[in-house]
Amino acid sequence: MINKVTAMLMCLVAIAASAQPQADIEVSYTAHHPNLRNGKDDLTSQYILLANGDESKFFSPMTEYVDSLNSTPEGKAKLNEMTSNAFLGGKLDDIPRSDGSYYVVKSVDKYTYYDNSGFEKYVYEEPVAEMKWEVAEDSTKNILGYECIMAVVDYHGRRWTAWFTPEIPINAGPWKFAGLPGLILEATADGNQYSFVATGLQQTDKPITPVYLANEYEKTDRIKFLKARRSFLDNPLGKINAQFAGAGVTVGKVQNEDGSDATGSIFAPASVVDLIETDCH
Repeated sequence: MINKVTAMLMCLVAIAASAQPQADIEVSYTAHHPNLRNGKDDLTSQYILLANGDESKFFSPMTEYVDSLNSTPEGKAKLNEMTSNAFLGGKLDDIPRSDGSYYVVKSVDKYTYYDNSGFEKYVYEEPVAEMKWEVAEDSTKNILGYECIMAVVDYHGRRWTAWFTPEIPINAGPWKFAGLPGLILEATADGNQYSFVATGLQQTDKPITPVYLANEYEKTDRIKFLKARRSFLDNPLGKINAQFAGAGVTVGKVQNEDGSDATGSIFAPASVVDLIETDCH
């Protein structure tokens, strides 16, 4: 028999779930991005967009799964068990791994962006209204069976070409993209280093849930975050050694092919491959 305390907890959980906004549509995207080590390889991550007319959440389902496990002691124990079993069984691909680092949560007038720069997690807000689109109504193409119209925008250091469909009149899209009279199904930056391509969509009533471990993210602003991330990429060994300085752990220097000391970075410089937003320099 369920006691009063248990019944009350179940009631509170049900109330909390009902208070979460529900999505009207779920869209799968493949996010293409360059290998930050050499700037050449086309790497991909799988993301999901949950959206309704006012709110949306763009995230990697694998990353959310890992974060959900790390959010409770029971989940951490399960993750450790899965990792141990994978090592013992020689099936390292079975270890749950994050697939993308960021979450983008949109309300009516702002984005809340969650991401990391190495070991440090950051969260910042910015207004939705920053994107000033130019719509080219005479340029169309079909994506997933939907007639899409082209639009271009200069945004935070890159020029993007997007394709949106008025057939789905939801003001949303991948990453931070929004502000068009229809769902954005594709967006590509000039140079093709970064792009988002919809691979499937369906109607849904899934809740748009909060980000797991949101209290672990330090509040900052967009430029400070980008500078922190670029700083980590330019000198990751310095950041790693600073992180573990108290434990007496030191990571050795990186060497070039000729045996000379490298700069300490295993990543390519910004002149070869930069972040998705480049206006922090």
